[in-house]
Amino acid sequence: MTTESLTATFLRLLELNDSNPAVSDKIFEIISNAPDSGERDGLMALLLYEGIGVPADLDKSFEYAEKAAFEGDDPLGYYVLGHMCDKAETPDQAEGGPRQKYDHYDAENFYEKCAEKDSYWKKYACNWLGDHFLNMARGGDPEVGIEYLEQIAEDNVEAAGKLSDYFWDLVMPDYTDDKERTEALFRWTQKAVELDEDDEEYLYRLGWLYADGIGCEKSFRMALKYFELAFFAGDWRGAESIANILEEHLDESHDLTPDEENEYRSDIEKWRRRAADMKAESDSEDFDPSIEED
Repeated sequence: MTTESLTATFLRLLELNDSNPAVSDKIFEIISNAPDSGERDGLMALLLYEGIGVPADLDKSFEYAEKAAFEGDDPLGYYVLGHMCDKAETPDQAEGGPRQKYDHYDAENFYEKCAEKDSYWKKYACNWLGDHFLNMARGGDPEVGIEYLEQIAEDNVEAAGKLSDYFWDLVMPDYTDDKERTEALFRWTQKAVELDEDDEEYLYRLGWLYADGIGCEKSFRMALKYFELAFFAGDWRGAESIANILEEHLDESHDLTPDEENEYRSDIEKWRRRAADMKAESDSEDFDPSIEED
């Protein structure tokens, strides 16, 4: 029988009810009484930082984080130190003055050490590093930012979305047909949708890519599919886009019967009406995007 790791125990209990004081107390009891190790110290740093089962204490959290990182080479210890440096929450930063042990520049180093290790905390470090390096005012090295995000994006929707956003900004609005960029845009938009089927922004974006054949084969059927899913997820632009591509398809079709043309025009009008209704009611919690017979 495999023994559950201390981190796995912590995450399992936290998932049960992270707002239940009894659960929080149980978590603290288990972690604080665990045998001394880097993993235990890293978790203690997190508990003291977040105030889980114990009053929050940044100074003690910092002490445990340093011990976890420098004595135990623990990824969570590095992560907590990186977070505290980034937020100017280490004891010497909080006090101010010219001679500080750490400052916000050290955050990058600590997050990198966390990201080097295959742990539960790696995804958080890589997401931070991705943001950091993609931001030209901070890290200013997009290639490095992409590398960090790509390490986790196959299984992490946040990272996949960030990569889709980055390549979207490169490709649009002044469209470029650079194959490497358009294929990356399609790949990560598709991955974001795969990981979160209810995200209206990436559903709509994927429909757009299929409609124009950006990074993929142009597909009227797939564009309709994802625009419709975007609409059902709550994005009025999905319905508007369906009307637009139906109209384009009608204009390009020269072998339709009068009845088929009338059916197209009826569908176009329905989708435009649905788009207008959803847009008008977008701020109303009572709006239901389910389609009824018109």
